[in-house]
Amino acid sequence: MKRTGFGDETWRLARSGDAEALHRAADLLLAGGPDDPNYDSHRARAFALALEGRVDDALAELTDGWSEDWPFPAAYAADTARVRYLAGDYEHALGALQLAVHGADRLDPAVGELAAAVVARAPRLRFQAVRVVLGGGTAWQRLCNAAAAASARN
Repeated sequence: MKRTGFGDETWRLARSGDAEALHRAADLLLAGGPDDPNYDSHRARAFALALEGRVDDALAELTDGWSEDWPFPAAYAADTARVRYLAGDYEHALGALQLAVHGADRLDPAVGELAAAVVARAPRLRFQAVRVVLGGGTAWQRLCNAAAAASARN
């Protein structure tokens, strides 16, 4: 689930809670105009909407950016988990993350980090997060991600 373009910077802005910068980034990423299927633009706007508490609009925005070429279903599920996380819906974030992880041979390190971040915000979900990260990745990734989720603190 390697991000292209400004994906990692978009997530950094989202984690810092900068909705205004995310809206600006979304506008800048719409280089081809409003009909350009630029997923990164939709992703940035979805993160901003989630930070503003508009989770349904955020999920719709993310869906609007999804084409048959990109993102792959696992990457889309991870971004759905990120939207849920930003909106404070941690249980559903883990549900979406489970779809991103399930059966994957290798995991993007950001997926394991997100599971640990969920636990840091909602410790009651610790065991669920551990189960999620044990569902995919290499044996070493499963071990490391499970340890990170089990020991996550705010």
